Amino acid sequence: MTIDPVAEIIAAREEARGRNDPHVDVCVLATATAAGQPEARAVSLRDIDGRGFGLLLNITSPKWRQLEATGRCALLVLWSTVRRQYRVHGDIRPMEPERVLAYWMRKGRGSRLLEHYYGAYHAQSEPIPSRYHLLQGIAELGRRHPETEVLLPPDTLRGIYLFPTGIDVWHGSPEDRLHDRRLFTRTEAGWSSRTLVP
Repeated sequence: MTIDPVAEIIAAREEARGRNDPHVDVCVLATATAAGQPEARAVSLRDIDGRGFGLLLNITSPKWRQLEATGRCALLVLWSTVRRQYRVHGDIRPMEPERVLAYWMRKGRGSRLLEHYYGAYHAQSEPIPSRYHLLQGIAELGRRHPETEVLLPPDTLRGIYLFPTGIDVWHGSPEDRLHDRRLFTRTEAGWSSRTLVP
């Protein structure tokens, strides 16, 4: 019977969380610009389940435009405490609004104000005169919204799932460097797998 790699990743994440892995809620999102320039950045990994790998993104960001253009992306998940690395690629699917709201409610005050800053002042990744300029805008938003616990998500916030069609699984073996590596590919019947040279 073929292993379900998503179920394996969920179990590894729980083990990493139990070991206080500092990156248990982080992944690296890889996209490409219209000119083909690859780009990668660390983002919050909201959840993993049968729908895919959940992310919250702002539509003002360059990464959103890149995702919209292709409908595809790749993620790198690395949890060193359990010696696991997962390279995931697949299709982008929208997240349910109630799920987006649930993740929004977990955000801290600064993070919520920043999401609103993108629409009120400057888009994500846009150049600004200084960090002080950013902090002034955040302070003004804080004055306008003193009770951020009731602040709703901005219209520019989106939730997506990366629905995996392929997962490269790496189990580290630091003693001999003979790592266990497998490639899982989604088929109509489920997952097929092949062992790869590490």
